[in-house]
Amino acid sequence: MRRLADFNARRQAIINADGVPLVMMKRNGVSVPVEISGLSNLTAPFVPIIELHDLDDLSAQTELLKRLQRFTDHDFRAIQKPSFASDERLHHALIALDESMNGKTYRQIAIAIFGEKKVTEEWHGHSQFLRDRTRRLVAKGIELMKGGYRDLLG
Repeated sequence: MRRLADFNARRQAIINADGVPLVMMKRNGVSVPVEISGLSNLTAPFVPIIELHDLDDLSAQTELLKRLQRFTDHDFRAIQKPSFASDERLHHALIALDESMNGKTYRQIAIAIFGEKKVTEEWHGHSQFLRDRTRRLVAKGIELMKGGYRDLLG
């Protein structure tokens, strides 16, 4: 069993665009969104449950799990430099920001990042993963634009 306090990171409770409660954990310019469900309060112990989406793209999801695990390290220096997967996410976030600032829809942004084929196959599927990922990338791009890039500078 874990508690949110076990994670050595700044924690911020938020509600995403779909009304899902999340805790955004951040440390050293690295952030991990954690969906919260079934907790009566945020100090209650819980068992983390990991839901995998899109088995073709496990590297980004694996990187999120590694980040979350690193947040349990007591050594705050455990995360010094974002990994390649993080660099790719930042690259995607900047593309999403640029496309958003040019008035593109989330679907058009997703096509620019993930390609027409993947978006056509998954956009209207039962999973909201690609839509949510696109929204998160736009939000991350806006966060970087509003000064979040400073966290990356150390």
